Amino acid sequence: MQYVQGPYTEWTAPTSYEQYYPNSTNRHHHLSSNASSLTDGSSAYGSSTSYLYDIVPPATDKISAELQNNYEVYYAKKKKRSNNQVIEDTNGLYKKEKRNLNDGYDDENHDYIVRPGEIWLERYTIDCLIGKGSFGQVVKAFDHIDGEYVAIKIIKNKRPFLSQAQIEVRLLELMNQHDIDNNGYIVKLKRHFTFRNHLCLVFELLSYNLY
Repeated sequence: MQYVQGPYTEWTAPTSYEQYYPNSTNRHHHLSSNASSLTDGSSAYGSSTSYLYDIVPPATDKISAELQNNYEVYYAKKKKRSNNQVIEDTNGLYKKEKRNLNDGYDDENHDYIVRPGEIWLERYTIDCLIGKGSFGQVVKAFDHIDGEYVAIKIIKNKRPFLSQAQIEVRLLELMNQHDIDNNGYIVKLKRHFTFRNHLCLVFELLSYNLY
């Protein structure tokens, strides 16, 4: 299948498994013994070494290349903006001009400013920040409806990152649909929503040690 590139490097994501493999009649494939081995030679999935859901699109390399290009373009523009915002005060010292981003909810990197104790959508109580990366950050929160802790991935409030995150949502939903019994060891995306202009992905809360 071929992806169609649009403005802001948006991609039209497939909506079904058959669009990935139009000629495939079997949705499950077997790995060779060495394909699922770790660097030390041990098995990545124990007794399930020969099992894998083959639902990753063949255009993964193309998506990765475009994602890298997005990073380069985004951070090049960010650096240029940063240079333009440097001003000289009366003492001859240089400082950055302060900006009010997203009504004060975002920092200068377009990440949501996490406030422990904040309640979202009358459902989630934010506990603490547990991770941060190029796409955004992850917080631990308590889901009052399901009565459990979850991990919420908060995407940066920038169009390129939103576009890539939307692809992530579609892929995770597709993989989860074909991994009902959790045989593929794929992280579970519970739901997603938009909060104060940030796309938020709700995941099961996992330990640091995935084994």
